[in-house]
Amino acid sequence: MRLLSVAAHPPALLAADRRRLGDFQLRLLAPQDVPLVLALREEVLAGLADPDLYVREDDEEAFVRAHIGADPTSSGETIGVFDGSRLAAYAMLGLPSPDHPDNLGRVLARGRDAANIASCMVRPGYRGRGLQRTLLAARFSLAQAHGKVVCVAMVSLHNHASRHNLLREGMRIAWVGQLGGLRRQLLAIDLARPWDFDEENLRLVDPLDWERQRSLTAQGWWGISEMEGRGPDKLVFARHQPATPAVPT
Repeated sequence: MRLLSVAAHPPALLAADRRRLGDFQLRLLAPQDVPLVLALREEVLAGLADPDLYVREDDEEAFVRAHIGADPTSSGETIGVFDGSRLAAYAMLGLPSPDHPDNLGRVLARGRDAANIASCMVRPGYRGRGLQRTLLAARFSLAQAHGKVVCVAMVSLHNHASRHNLLREGMRIAWVGQLGGLRRQLLAIDLARPWDFDEENLRLVDPLDWERQRSLTAQGWWGISEMEGRGPDKLVFARHQPATPAVPT
């Protein structure tokens, strides 16, 4: 087996440049782009093998508008990747107020400086080109531009691909429980300072073992990486070491 380690420090923020994007164009979306996002979401959601991977919003249009920065009702931003006039992918950053119920950072007692790594979808014909990774790095940068240093993402236990991408870019499984009646993992990263873990004492957990993961995170264990090999894949949990306050000199 091989241990897929996660970077000890937050990853370098990837520049969304011509070299990485090729002929794609990247820009922040505006209210007139809402129909494009809705159409892409419909295409992706209709093709999901498991409906638990991503649950549709009760009001899809209201959800999208809430993440379009120029919309009066917005509490977030959305980055779009275009192939000509065709929307190939989008990625949302949620910027709810510190005490808003949708602020995922509240679970970690970091609501004031947290942003939500929200929905990211890539049209089927454009997958395998690193767009998820590029858009995650772009959202880290966008969060910092808004004065947020903690980013938190919510993932279904069945969404192995998204969890793999988030772990690879330095996010950690900080909390496991029920949100809105759904069994979910919260992955987080602090862009200002790395978290420390006791990596001498590890626990291997099945990715779908919700009860075990919930118990471990409640005891201060975080998911830090994945183990892949010939047998069943495992998540690697280590005990989180709280930061030690600096001693005045």
